[in-house]
Amino acid sequence: MSLRDRIPDQLRIGDDAISITMEEDVSVYPTSDYILVEISHNAGKINIPKIAGTLRGLVKDDKRFVAVRGFGFKGTGLAVRIAHELKVRESNFTYLMTFDTFDAIDPKTDRPVTSVQIIVMPPK
Repeated sequence: MSLRDRIPDQLRIGDDAISITMEEDVSVYPTSDYILVEISHNAGKINIPKIAGTLRGLVKDDKRFVAVRGFGFKGTGLAVRIAHELKVRESNFTYLMTFDTFDAIDPKTDRPVTSVQIIVMPPK
């Protein structure tokens, strides 16, 4: 089974643009199947080590899928930094991740912004 086959259906990115509806710099949406973390394209300074530590516990201990979506230039960079922080802080196992890019629309400007979704999968 490939990594892509393990992705929950709700996290599969299609061809449609995703609308950015966030009010905060970082938003968290827990579900029974996964945790979705979204990072705004207008994000200010965020605590990357704290976020990475929390995600580590969710993936390693709780065996949950975690999706990190970064919108636009800032959000994409921060999402990748969080994924990098997860990898460099872990020595007991290797994280399995998938990366997808997609278009998102900022409803305030109706402009598309290139975005990324990183899915961190629990070890089997």
